[in-house]
Amino acid sequence: MADTAVALASANVQLVSRKVIGRLCRLIDKTCMSPTSTLEQHLMWDDIAILARYLLMLSFNNSLDVASHLPFLFHIVTLLVSTGPLPLRASIHGLVINIIHSLCTCSQLEISEEILRVLKLSLTEFSLQKFYQLFGISKVRSAAVIAFRTSYRPGDRSFAHSSHDQEKMSLTSLEVVTDALLEILEAIMKDIPNCEWLQQWTDLARRFAFQYNPALQPRAVIVYGCISKTVNDSEIKQLLRVLVKALESYTDLSLIDAIVMCLTRLQPLLRQDSAIHKFLFWIAISVLQLDEGSLYASGLALLEQNLHTLDSQGLFERKPLEKAMMETRDPLEWHFKQLDHSMGLSFKDNFNFALVGHLLRGLRHVTPTTVSRTIRVLNMLLFIVAKSTKRDRFEVTSDSVPYLAALVSVSEEVRSRCHLKHRASQLMTESTSTDSLSAEFCASGGFPGIQVTLPTTRRQKSWDQLDQNAVTAARMRNTHMLSVQANSPKTWKSLDEPCLVRPSFKTQRSSSMPTPKTQKTVDAPPKTQVVVSRVQERSARGSVSNENNILLDPEILSDYPTQALLLTVLATLVRNTTDDSEARILYEYLAEASVVFSKVFPVIHSLIDAKINSVLSLCHDQAILNAVQNIIQNMIACDDVTQQQLSYLQSIGFGGLWRFAGPSLKGPQSQDNAELFVNCLEAMVDICLPGDDLDVQNPYPSSLGIVANPNLSNSMSSITLSSTQSASEKEALDLSASVGGNGARLRHSSANHPVNKNRTGSFKRKSTKSKKQSEIFE
Repeated sequence: MADTAVALASANVQLVSRKVIGRLCRLIDKTCMSPTSTLEQHLMWDDIAILARYLLMLSFNNSLDVASHLPFLFHIVTLLVSTGPLPLRASIHGLVINIIHSLCTCSQLEISEEILRVLKLSLTEFSLQKFYQLFGISKVRSAAVIAFRTSYRPGDRSFAHSSHDQEKMSLTSLEVVTDALLEILEAIMKDIPNCEWLQQWTDLARRFAFQYNPALQPRAVIVYGCISKTVNDSEIKQLLRVLVKALESYTDLSLIDAIVMCLTRLQPLLRQDSAIHKFLFWIAISVLQLDEGSLYASGLALLEQNLHTLDSQGLFERKPLEKAMMETRDPLEWHFKQLDHSMGLSFKDNFNFALVGHLLRGLRHVTPTTVSRTIRVLNMLLFIVAKSTKRDRFEVTSDSVPYLAALVSVSEEVRSRCHLKHRASQLMTESTSTDSLSAEFCASGGFPGIQVTLPTTRRQKSWDQLDQNAVTAARMRNTHMLSVQANSPKTWKSLDEPCLVRPSFKTQRSSSMPTPKTQKTVDAPPKTQVVVSRVQERSARGSVSNENNILLDPEILSDYPTQALLLTVLATLVRNTTDDSEARILYEYLAEASVVFSKVFPVIHSLIDAKINSVLSLCHDQAILNAVQNIIQNMIACDDVTQQQLSYLQSIGFGGLWRFAGPSLKGPQSQDNAELFVNCLEAMVDICLPGDDLDVQNPYPSSLGIVANPNLSNSMSSITLSSTQSASEKEALDLSASVGGNGARLRHSSANHPVNKNRTGSFKRKSTKSKKQSEIFE
């Protein structure tokens, strides 16, 4: 029958091509009436596949009239690409190749040499192995041969079970294909005045994007985001309503992923004064909290785009990041507080460390592009935080130190600008015991829980042979600091000590300051005044010299919670790293922290004990062993080893800082976070976001005969076509009989009575009369 269609097209190309394309568009559109998880499972799949093969046959010699139908052809391609068995996938690829050929040779279009060159380059590009993979035919040598190879057997019209190894198309691959098709369409539109191709394609994509159809809706959402040139608040609001429905069921992650990717594309198109911009920041953060690998990547991309858009609007020059974002979520604080509590990361207690806590997982993501994007976002945040204070972005402050700590192991620039005051080799005295540490550390009360198993190539030495000078010096430092605190009216106490009222962290200096080597008269008030004056002096300057910019500077990081969170970030990074060079850097900073913040260091004991045990057992890197030995010696010298550890992080709202950055733990918490996100997003859409509800109009021209809300009949052949041709031409050229038969009537008769009860995650469509577009096909 395809050959018959080609023969008929030779007499009237416009009529035959219009009927076949219109019929295929109707079939695809009707899948929304009884949706299935995949298009191949739908009752209409066989008819869709057959008509797609018809398009391939008609695409030769421009029998598809591409000058009139290009938007509809590209719409069909994006919905069917990499779908079905191998021959059909190759057919869709061949259809695209033939469309480009037809555009190059079409007499109806006056194409300049420049546009012709673009089309030829696109033709070459679509013939590359890269696009073979995108179209799901990466394992074939010749797509043309596969396209005309079929396993058809009499009585078997199924295209769904003929492929043994189907490659599922990713949403990012669909983005690449859509961008390539959009480039072709926009290139040709330059030479056609008042061309509406792009608007027609956008209307088609928007129609499917807002209709419930698990098989096609994620694809339509991606295409809509790629090809849209304008967007209003109502369309964004409608997308968020779709996101709410997708999160309620939490079964179709591809739809959630597609919506987040679409929002990333659409945000730069929003008007600058739209209130939605700031709320998208919190939507991106909530997506990161869902603990899904693919969703984390798309959520991070949305966060990056959001920060870039707001920064380009000059928001952070007028207002600090923390103030701008916390003001935005004030009306929904009750909902966001529940999300913070579920994650164990409190934005209200410390905005910057909570934000870094969400980004640490990105540094260990399985996708290299996500890792590099995480580093870009951290650098961008470092730049944004410094904007409002007019400081150098590498200057250590309480606001910038979370981002500097997260970047220190992966950024040479950060390490060169944020120094260590001491190196591990300088913190230790001359010792002959740096080769190994004894398991007697545990017996000496040094590091609880460590069972040292040394490599056979290293000679184990006893506790008596360890560097006693270093241990003694560390104990003297600790004893001196305790004596200073005992005589000071402002002193820190162990968290285990009974204390009815906790001292104010923000008004006091940490007791974990390193003690000067020269003994001075213990006089705490003057010393405190000196520290405060030095902090004020530094705050008054616009920047500090590179030599004095110390990452672990207790004069700047003077409050206990900031010190604890900083050490937790470093400990979280080192416990999850698998790279020796990163571990070497992190252990050096932790070694200095064990001296500089000795009173805070017990907070992270349980986070690094297993990692240090592994280092002592397996590591042969001398720099790492030196740093670890220094850490253990300072831990042994610290008398306050019984201090509460992770419970303190919970008390300041950051009990999940170390946990969220670790391996992905899919479980009930992900579902709980999704439910909390749904409640927050619903309140956001109903209360805070501007824009009215969107009514999607029928995007099809009247010549294709597709109504807004079609009712399925018991026969595919009974669908009427609103054609302008005479009755005799309709009867002679109607191709519907070749597609639908008695078997088709029986199979599709159930579609006459669609189920009216609400499905999980379904979307109610308003029964409004949609306005038909004027006929564009003459």
